[in-house]
Amino acid sequence: MQHVCRRAGTFHFRRRVPGRLQHRLGGLAEVYRSLETSSPRVAAFRSRLLYLESERLFAALDGDPALSVEDARHLMRDIIGPAAWVQADLIIRRPVGAAVSPLLSVTPAPCPATYPAQTTAASAVPALASPTVAAPVPAPVSGAPLFSTLTEAHIANMLETGAWSSQQTALQARGTFRLWIEYHGDQQVDRYTRRHASEFMKALGKLPQLHGRSPHLKGTMRENIEVAAQLSPRSIKRPKLLSMKTIKRHMSALHGYWDWLRQHGHYEFDTNPFSGFDYPIANGKPASEQRAMWSDRDLNRLFTSRLWVGPGADRRSAAFWLPIIGLLTGMRLEEIAQLHTSDIKKRDGIDFFLVHADGDLRVKNANSVREVPVSGMLVALGFLDLVEERRRARCKRLWPDLRPKGQDRRLGAYYSERFTVYRREIGVYRPGVDFHSFRGTFETLILNAGANPVFVKAIMGHSTSDLIGEGSRYLKHITLKNKLEAMNMLKLGVDLGHLLPNTEPGSHT
Repeated sequence: MQHVCRRAGTFHFRRRVPGRLQHRLGGLAEVYRSLETSSPRVAAFRSRLLYLESERLFAALDGDPALSVEDARHLMRDIIGPAAWVQADLIIRRPVGAAVSPLLSVTPAPCPATYPAQTTAASAVPALASPTVAAPVPAPVSGAPLFSTLTEAHIANMLETGAWSSQQTALQARGTFRLWIEYHGDQQVDRYTRRHASEFMKALGKLPQLHGRSPHLKGTMRENIEVAAQLSPRSIKRPKLLSMKTIKRHMSALHGYWDWLRQHGHYEFDTNPFSGFDYPIANGKPASEQRAMWSDRDLNRLFTSRLWVGPGADRRSAAFWLPIIGLLTGMRLEEIAQLHTSDIKKRDGIDFFLVHADGDLRVKNANSVREVPVSGMLVALGFLDLVEERRRARCKRLWPDLRPKGQDRRLGAYYSERFTVYRREIGVYRPGVDFHSFRGTFETLILNAGANPVFVKAIMGHSTSDLIGEGSRYLKHITLKNKLEAMNMLKLGVDLGHLLPNTEPGSHT
């Protein structure tokens, strides 16, 4: 089939935009869209119709030089969209011998294997299939902006006003908006309905967690859903799908964008199509039960494995320190992984981690910005000696062996994959128990030891409003001294004495 390629099992239509028209479409060099089918027969019909529809588009652009880029791209979406192949689908279902539309009987010009760098007007566009095909009239403009037009303005405003406290939230919102456009197209915002929102939510529930990151899931949202659907539910290779928590985050980002458009006068909506959705609890369990704690047995097996003892142990590596810091401080993986040497500070005789957003440093939310004392156990294990060593070497990052990974360039993602593989290798892998479980283990153990819950929430970077209500806004600062005393109450069920500098397992008392 000409002008058709196959990607991740799904057929796609591809056709080069003539060079003379590329600037009319904002620099777009190619018409490319999914045919949304894995059937060669259906793809053949749909691609032929899209070829003719692209001819109509090019003729319309030639016939109206005054058409703006925005209107031209809007026209393209109207012509080369899902509705374009409705007629083709009807033809496919016709009884044998029934009349076929002449539009679908036209054989398109061959698609060259490679496109030349420059294309002349005569060679770029084959003759129209029929002289009676008229250029389409642009759809009436309602005055509503295209979905993509104000997304960056929305993100910038949310950051400037402090409604979002970190670039991480901005990156997540961009990811949500990209998925929305992939799934429903970039239309004027008043064209989207509650049905669009519902369909998108259902599609998110079928989307693999590693979409865009796994080498097998580099396609569009629809393509990645199809890849996941083709695997048996019992297959060990079947990818995990998005959690309800992640689905809710995507829907909340869209809800917020709609509210922002209305509040700032960009368009007056009757209702927000993303309001009122229910988000069931995963597996019927509350959040506190969805991720298990580390058991004493698994902690012991972990910290007596080759990364911590024996000739392979590297006391300068992120692999050695990240789980220890996570267990002894309750800090999040990315908070630890992104640390700079300058983020380890000292005040009133107490060393502490400064968790904050600055440049390439990100935090989850406003409560995440905090000071976390370096506990007595971390000092005994030689952590501050490592910090001084890094500073003498003029290292900016505390963990120079970590590399950014993924669309949001997270350092924690690079480590997390390796930590999962390692846990499987040494036999301590359990579903629901991961690096983040160090955080829950720390919180549970320190509270069971009798620490003040308000101090614990301050250490963890959680809001205290659920404990002290309105009074939380007046609780400006929990002292480092109070935090450190609470952290030193931590009682582990596993002995880490063998990790003290210059000791081997069994040599401590």
